[in-house]
Amino acid sequence: MSKILVIDNEITILDNIKFALELENNEVITFSNSETGLDYFNKNYSSIDVVLTNIKMPNISGIEILRKIKKIMPEMGVIILTDHGDLETAIQVMKEGAFEYITKPITNDKLTIAINNAINKKNLLLENARIHRELLEHKNYLQGLHDSAEKILKNMLPKKLPDISGFDFAVEYKSCDSVGGDMYDISDIGDYICFYVFDVSSHGILASVISTIIKSFLKNIEYNYKQGINKRRFPEIVLDLNMMLLSNTEQNVFATLLLGFIDKKSKTLYTVSAGHINQFIIRKDGSHVPLESTGPILGVFEDAMYNCCVNQLYQNDKIWLFTDGLIEASPDEETPPFGEDMLLSLLKKNTGTNLADTVKEVVYAVKNYSKETFFDDITLLGIEVR
Repeated sequence: MSKILVIDNEITILDNIKFALELENNEVITFSNSETGLDYFNKNYSSIDVVLTNIKMPNISGIEILRKIKKIMPEMGVIILTDHGDLETAIQVMKEGAFEYITKPITNDKLTIAINNAINKKNLLLENARIHRELLEHKNYLQGLHDSAEKILKNMLPKKLPDISGFDFAVEYKSCDSVGGDMYDISDIGDYICFYVFDVSSHGILASVISTIIKSFLKNIEYNYKQGINKRRFPEIVLDLNMMLLSNTEQNVFATLLLGFIDKKSKTLYTVSAGHINQFIIRKDGSHVPLESTGPILGVFEDAMYNCCVNQLYQNDKIWLFTDGLIEASPDEETPPFGEDMLLSLLKKNTGTNLADTVKEVVYAVKNYSKETFFDDITLLGIEVR
């Protein structure tokens, strides 16, 4: 028998969930008020197996409930119930640490499966935490693991940017930890230039493992294109990568990716963005073209679909790729982040400046704004058409 806490201001839904779960011999505790539900959790969290909460709650929202629960007990599985099935909400609750996102109306079968999986995941995390505490006693062993992960990640970073006729490149990479979750690369693969930047939703050893999986997959794609074999449509490449991460990682670990290909002859740019933040093409006249997300984040959705965005490039166009650590940099929680608008303004200001100098100026501005306080990795990669 499992003990399940349900917080939902819709009494009818609350009663229906309680009835359905009690038929399966669960102990179900319900609250229609956020404050009393959280108070009960604070006093009884060690005996609770899983929490269900509506995202639209008065006074304290479902996302805030999720944050407070995760702060008290990070391993607790929290299932978000909502009327809104949009991708933006799904990404937000997954980033905040929700186990799953269920859209109303809720079926009993789907709810039961989600609850069982959340409980299993919680038990696994608790067991992992126990093992981790034991491993912490072996400091030298853990240090060896960390050093190995750091070495792997550093070895995956490009030793230098390629020399490709008609194009210039510049990059700045900074890890907020000795082992981060950002990665980038640029390769000449024959008719195309292949480039990407991705951001794994964790740090440390786990980030290096996930980064290795993604990097190895993309390197294999580059090799196939160079050899002229097994060429895939660009969206299919990202779809295959998503399925591979689903098969090899837990659901609370995901990645965002911007994968691009430039036809060297026609200067046509093809991009597929898996939940990555907007990237930019900056034209010579100071106008810009946003490279928006064309599909969901990697490693979360089995039914994910991806589209390809096509843009024509012209002389002196600059493509700017970066991770959210750049625009989210801030000296403290009270100060607004550096932000997309400030970054875009800087990039447009430097349309006539060479890439390397622009990269240095942007990174300097971010460091100065945040007082060199970084809570996430930073990657800024520029590509210019000569």
